Amino acid sequence: MKQNQLKKPILGVSLYSEQETMKEIEGYLTMASHYGFTKIFTSMFSVPGTKEEVFDYFKNFCDLAHKHGVKVSGDCNTAFFKKMGASESDISIFKEMEINIIRMDLPYFDQRDVTLINNPYNITIELSSCMIQAIRMALENGANPKNFSTCHNFYPERYTASDLESIRSINKELATLGIPSAVFISSNEDNTHGSWPVHDGLPTVEDHHWIPEDDHILLNGVKAGRSFVS
Repeated sequence: MKQNQLKKPILGVSLYSEQETMKEIEGYLTMASHYGFTKIFTSMFSVPGTKEEVFDYFKNFCDLAHKHGVKVSGDCNTAFFKKMGASESDISIFKEMEINIIRMDLPYFDQRDVTLINNPYNITIELSSCMIQAIRMALENGANPKNFSTCHNFYPERYTASDLESIRSINKELATLGIPSAVFISSNEDNTHGSWPVHDGLPTVEDHHWIPEDDHILLNGVKAGRSFVS
């Protein structure tokens, strides 16, 4: 466990695909990869279009990210699964798009989580770190911990985020389970934006609404919640 805590944290950025052009996305990925960022978070269900249009969009998105050595974490829900013809037992379309990580908005809270995590495509399944009950249940029912990660939620409005002690407590429990966790940090830079028209940053921890990016406490992974931080 100590060895896991000493690992260099994975750094990630966020892009909200419906708000940026592919040219802007490529420019941001070029900068991010130059500074050592290796993961990108994006919302898949917010991109409009038919199944075919959404597929083509994210196939191009993933191709761009992988060209820069960046893995793609796509935020999904069961409605998006249904739209794309996917299910907990068949996520082959995500493999075709070359998505690396499926971030589930909510778990199933039953054996379907295990089926999803133990998929044959080596696609990592990420759950919200606060879903401890679902995480424990999945592990107890045979989920492969090597194909499983967690990330705390972000909170776009002030006075709605978690306190630091709560995050530490959850991370301590996740560490005993051998499951990595990440947090979102804020950015107070001009010309950044999140998934909604709010201007208080997108951090996990309430106090992080007010502090610069380089003052955040690092965990297994850290993602900048807003797009186009510099």
